[in-house]
Amino acid sequence: MCEAQPDFGVNEEIREVCVLRTTIKDIANYTGFSVTTISLVLNNKANKIPQSTKDTIMEAVEKLNYHPNQVAVGLLKKRTQTIGLIISDVSNVFFATLAKGVEDACRRQGWNLILCNTNDKHERDLACIQVLADKGVDGIVFCMARDSDREKVQESMDLMDKLKMPFVMVDRYLEGADCSSVIVNHIQGGYAATKHLLERGHRKIGCVTGPSKLEDSQRRLAGYQKALMEYRIPYREELVYEGNYDRESGARAAAYFLNDCSEVSAIFAFNDMSAYGVYARLKKEGYRVPKDISLLGYDDIFFSEILDVPLTTVKQPVYDMGVEGVRLLLEEIESEKRSKKCVTFQPELIVRESVREWKDNSEKEFVV
Repeated sequence: MCEAQPDFGVNEEIREVCVLRTTIKDIANYTGFSVTTISLVLNNKANKIPQSTKDTIMEAVEKLNYHPNQVAVGLLKKRTQTIGLIISDVSNVFFATLAKGVEDACRRQGWNLILCNTNDKHERDLACIQVLADKGVDGIVFCMARDSDREKVQESMDLMDKLKMPFVMVDRYLEGADCSSVIVNHIQGGYAATKHLLERGHRKIGCVTGPSKLEDSQRRLAGYQKALMEYRIPYREELVYEGNYDRESGARAAAYFLNDCSEVSAIFAFNDMSAYGVYARLKKEGYRVPKDISLLGYDDIFFSEILDVPLTTVKQPVYDMGVEGVRLLLEEIESEKRSKKCVTFQPELIVRESVREWKDNSEKEFVV
C-alpha cells in the first residue's frame, strides 16, 4: 500500500487516494496527462508519445502502486486470465507435483490459477466446476475423482458443456470422451513393469490395482496381462487385488497376499502410494524387500528414491503432464475452432533395489 511508502514523496492528497485502489484517473491527476495518454502507455500502444512522458507515467505508476483492475479488464476482454485446476487429492504427491506443473506453466504465460481439491468425490467435482464457473475462470484442467464411473464422468462433461467451459482432462481419462486430454500409455507401463519381474524369474506376481472403473487402472492391468501372455503364464484372478490408489489399500493388499495367497514372490502396485502401503505392511510382518518379496510401483514420486530400499517403479512425467495440460487448455481458450487433442506420454521403467532375481519359486531362493 502507498501508506507504507512515504519515501516516494507523494503528497497527502495522493496518499489519501492510494488508501483506496489507484485508478488511471488518479495517475492522470498526479501527472497532468490525459486518461487517454495514460491508457496508451500502459497498454504499450504509445508509439508517438515522447519517451520522457512514458517515463513520467511509469514512475507515477510505481509511486502510486497502480495495478490494473482485473475484473474490469476481464469485462472488457471477456476474459479473466484465470484457469481452474480440479485435483482429487492434494495430499498425494502425484497430484501435488502435477499442480506445480500447472501453476508454473500459468505463471510463465501470465495467467492466474485457482486450485480445487475434491477428496476424490464426484459430487465435489461437480461443485468445484460450478464454483470455478461462478468465479469466471476461462477454462479448467480437470483430474476427475477416483469414484467416477462412465456415467459420472459424462455428468461432469455435460455440466462443463452446459456452462460452455473449455476444459482438458489430465491423467484420469475416459476413452472416447469428446475433450482434449493428457494421458500416459498405461498399457505400456503395466507391460514394462510386469515384464521386468518376469525377466527376473518371477512367475507368481501379485497385483494391486486402482479402482476397476478407472480407465488408467484398466490399462495397467491390460499391460500386466499382456506380459503374462507373452511368457505363456495363465492369468489368475486371485493374484489381483483391487486397491484404491492409497497406502491403506496397499497395506490391505499386502495382508491378503501374505495370508491368502502366500506363494507370490513379487507384488506390482499400480501406484507408488499403494506400494508404500505394501512396503510398510511387509516390514511390519517381518518380511524383507526384496529378499523375501520383490516390490514394484508406478509413478516415481520423489519418496520412492529415498525409501530404505529404493523402489523400482514406472515413471510418469507428472510435472510435464501439468505443463502440457495448460498448453492445450490455453490453445483451446484462444482458438475459435476448439479442436480436441490427445497428448500421450510414454512411461519409463526406473530400476532401483526393490526387485531381486528369483531362482526357484518353489524353494523361494534368490540369486545374489
